[in-house]
Amino acid sequence: MFWLQVSTLVLVNVLIASMLLIRPARAAHSGAGEGSLNVWQLIEQVEAERQRQAVSTGRHHLAPETFARLQI
Repeated sequence: MFWLQVSTLVLVNVLIASMLLIRPARAAHSGAGEGSLNVWQLIEQVEAERQRQAVSTGRHHLAPETFARLQI
């Protein structure tokens, strides 16, 4: 009985260690060719575009609050 418990304990530890050290392959949709983007890359691109649009450009750029006050 002792050896059964020891072997079970060792096998469980090996299983846990293998799950922590070996990462499974990431699933991908079939037909995704070279140059295809994943969701995280698309999110980064959208955020970068929003940042570029939010940053004021030029010396004579009006702030949104000023522009709103000027409109009649």
